Amino acid sequence: MPYMLNVSELKKVFNKAEFVNYSTDTELCSVEHDTRRILPRSLYIAIKGDNFDGHDYVIEAQNKGAVACICERKIEGASLVQIIVEDSIQAYGELARYWRGKLKCPVLGLTGSNGKTTTKDLIYTVMSKRFKTVRTTGNFNNLIGVPYTILGFPLDAEFAVVEMGMNAKGEVASLSRIADPDVALITNIGRAHIGKLGSIDAIKAAKTELFDYVLQKDGSFCLDLGDERIKAWVDSNKPKNVITYCFTNSDNNECLCQICVKLISSTGASQKFKVFCSKTAEEVVGEIKITGAYNLQNVAASIAVGVNFGLSLKTCVQALNDFIPPAMRSNTIEKEGVTYIVDCYNANPDSMLAAIRSLSASREARRKIAVIGDMLELDGMEKELHKEVGKALAESSIDVVYVIGKFSLNYKEGFDHVVGAKGKLFVYAKDQMDLLKKDLSHSLKKGDHVLVKASRGAKLEAVLNK
Repeated sequence: MPYMLNVSELKKVFNKAEFVNYSTDTELCSVEHDTRRILPRSLYIAIKGDNFDGHDYVIEAQNKGAVACICERKIEGASLVQIIVEDSIQAYGELARYWRGKLKCPVLGLTGSNGKTTTKDLIYTVMSKRFKTVRTTGNFNNLIGVPYTILGFPLDAEFAVVEMGMNAKGEVASLSRIADPDVALITNIGRAHIGKLGSIDAIKAAKTELFDYVLQKDGSFCLDLGDERIKAWVDSNKPKNVITYCFTNSDNNECLCQICVKLISSTGASQKFKVFCSKTAEEVVGEIKITGAYNLQNVAASIAVGVNFGLSLKTCVQALNDFIPPAMRSNTIEKEGVTYIVDCYNANPDSMLAAIRSLSASREARRKIAVIGDMLELDGMEKELHKEVGKALAESSIDVVYVIGKFSLNYKEGFDHVVGAKGKLFVYAKDQMDLLKKDLSHSLKKGDHVLVKASRGAKLEAVLNK
């Protein structure tokens, strides 16, 4: 394993910490907080959570090859180097910030209420055409995941994308300090976590902590001015180094954004689009294997990043031709003539409404069918927001709706509130998945398009299993 850090460096980073079994020549090759991933010569971070305590696994980490650990108390019987700190998670962030300082590449910080992961992967696809690009993997986007992500970036990286999640005020500010981004991008500001934060204004304030940080260091911004809350921040702060983008249905010559994407046509598995760049007066047609017109906003963002770093419009669009969406994120599966639009990694009211609008607008489907599960993490606003989505389902052109889960009756209440709804609604309790699958399989016909959407905890992808 290649050398990464040594304990002498850690002594400088944590100059107020107590060092036990201190050895200056101890070299480290990786940093881990999960003993299942420990490698020889690792630094192990002992983290205490609500349901576990990483300090209980220090000896195990040592036995698997860890040669040092960061912990909040001395571990008796452990012979590895111990760095005793007040807060292991905070120390994790401090170490990641130190490593970030060693990176010579631009870092893009990315947050938003919807589309973060898809946009991150689209940017990675585009930037990898020219640069050695690294990114957040999986859902490592919190105060543990972001340090883990950054500490995994190699020093020869040429471009980095760091995804930042948020469910509390101040979290994005903390993540920004760790990642120290040069470029900021917020996909949108919507109602994810509104129950916890209390209002859309509070969400805006929490999300734009990323913008505030990058503004202070005179960085650059990729901006969707079609989002009224992002535009309000821009109007108030007037950042200098910006590139703007949008997805629009207007003619390109009417759009004031520098990168403008317009849908040409869509099938069950892909979308054909046209993109115009006012910076270079170029227009290019492309196709991407991802569903939902709302995802073209994310496509526009990735192209804006590429153009901002010197890639031609043609190169950006060609890169997107090869994009494959992550599992359960707006990807399609075709079985026996039926097209399933699988988007059940995450869900909140705004992303749910966007998916409903997209299916409703489809012209290729013989019938439009929605299988909808619970939206989670709404923190006290579950009934109200599930009713809102139920109402939207009734007002759409979707032919048949199946709802399942703890809040299925709330969906029904909103659906029934609409007089003259075009479609039919069928309701299933949380433990009736087998019945739903049976009813759905008997109903489906060739040419049907089926949206499958819910929060990750609902595990709605099970509906696709035989």
